[in-house]
Amino acid sequence: MTKERSYTPTQLLKLIIRIGIGVLFIVSAILKLLSLDQFELYIYSFNLMSLTLCGLVARVVIACELLFGILLIIKVKYKLVWWLTLLMLIGFSLLLIYVILFRHDDNCHCMGEIVKLKPSVSLIKNIVIIALMLFIRKEDDYQFRGKTLALIGAFIAAIVPPFVLFPIDDVYSLFSKNELDYNETSFNALMADSTMQEVNLDNGNYIVGIVSTGCPYCKTSCLKVSEIVAHNQLDTSRIVYFVWGDTTALPSYQEETKTESFNYVFISAIQAVRIANGHFPTYLFMQNGDVVKTADLRHLTEKSIVEHLN
Repeated sequence: MTKERSYTPTQLLKLIIRIGIGVLFIVSAILKLLSLDQFELYIYSFNLMSLTLCGLVARVVIACELLFGILLIIKVKYKLVWWLTLLMLIGFSLLLIYVILFRHDDNCHCMGEIVKLKPSVSLIKNIVIIALMLFIRKEDDYQFRGKTLALIGAFIAAIVPPFVLFPIDDVYSLFSKNELDYNETSFNALMADSTMQEVNLDNGNYIVGIVSTGCPYCKTSCLKVSEIVAHNQLDTSRIVYFVWGDTTALPSYQEETKTESFNYVFISAIQAVRIANGHFPTYLFMQNGDVVKTADLRHLTEKSIVEHLN
């Protein structure tokens, strides 16, 4: 018979803290993954790198949280993981201090969009976790068969979700054909309508977005476009949105997506569904009145927007 391992009160407390921190990291990573677009755009808003690199950084952060969380729980490579986790927490805390002092963001995206945390609250959270990490510093690896397989499994579990299941848009565009189609007849009929006389798309390059005020993917795409336009100092007058839905929701929609300076034209739901074939958001890249390219949220890349508007 094998003896059951007994724990002292201190050892039991350390066990609970270690597993709790590991679970917290995993939950944090999953919540970021569920709102990955917003997390990417938040990193992009610091204007330090391209949107593609921001997508890479976002996925590396999520992968690290998943990996460190799993390894803390199963207690493999503990000392190395402990130091890496501590350094990551310190780095995040320094970033949060900067955000608190200079940006005043409502959500630091530490727990994604589902659980919104103010930077000050997240900083306190990190300080508490750092203190708990110091308490569980002197621990040794678990000794069990299959440690190598467990380590490999942890790496796979950390890398596959952010990089394979949720690939970077530019990478996705390379391997996925943009088969998004629009109804040319319905679009031309709309543009020929007397109510659209003030909308002139015949001279130069424009991007027309067909969006709905009640569509979360449309909202994400609008925020994405506004961040790209601001980051690259593009002409906002070259972006036109044909929007349908609740007219009273448009001001808050524009505020959330930072598109107050963009051109919005309300169209009926029937017109929007016909033009976009029910696919929202749909973006039409226009050149001198002709549609030369279409894109959805995933094929709406920084490179394609900048090249078209420049």
